[in-house]
Amino acid sequence: MTALTLPEEFVLLLQKDNGSHYSTSDHTGAAELGELVLRHRVEFAGKKVQVVDASPSGIGWLDECIAFLVRKAGAANKPVAATSFIQHRRSVRKVHCAALAERGLMRCEQKSVLFIPYNKYFPDPGARQALIEEIRKVARDEVELDNRQALLAAMVHATGLVRSLGLERAERKRLKEISKGEQLGKAVEAVVAAATAAIAASAAAATTAATTAGS
Repeated sequence: MTALTLPEEFVLLLQKDNGSHYSTSDHTGAAELGELVLRHRVEFAGKKVQVVDASPSGIGWLDECIAFLVRKAGAANKPVAATSFIQHRRSVRKVHCAALAERGLMRCEQKSVLFIPYNKYFPDPGARQALIEEIRKVARDEVELDNRQALLAAMVHATGLVRSLGLERAERKRLKEISKGEQLGKAVEAVVAAATAAIAASAAAATTAATTAGS
């Protein structure tokens, strides 16, 4: 099996065993931004993101992300607020759930409410638990952080998903440090370290805004 993308990993953690998901933590667009950073498609200037490679990838969701950023940037290619991107991508969770279902890491069931069909996704328990254990090893400093782990750990904390995964207080504290771009180690590139803090801050802002709007 090929490696999962960052948004695929995020939604694997986001989905509950009963097929629902942690809705208040659903800022999958932040994970998509992280993947764009890992693929060297974008760079961060503070909390704003700028496209550095707009060439087609052949990956539907990725090309949609780039197209949105290019459109927002305009002819002058101005940096785009990361929060604006995350809010624009607020309904993409099921796109990545479907990709996981194709990989056999989620089970899709078709349901209906008032004759309106929809898909419900159930994560593979073993795959989800393995990913949680990886996060815990990161939080315990049992592994040397790499670019992908730094970004995933930051998003787990910034979106509040950390509170749903059963992590201990010390583990949550370490993830908070990572989300601020602190003590990431030599294996994390400087450009990724900067993006980690920016994406985490933007995801946290989006989470706060969504919570306020729903209260």
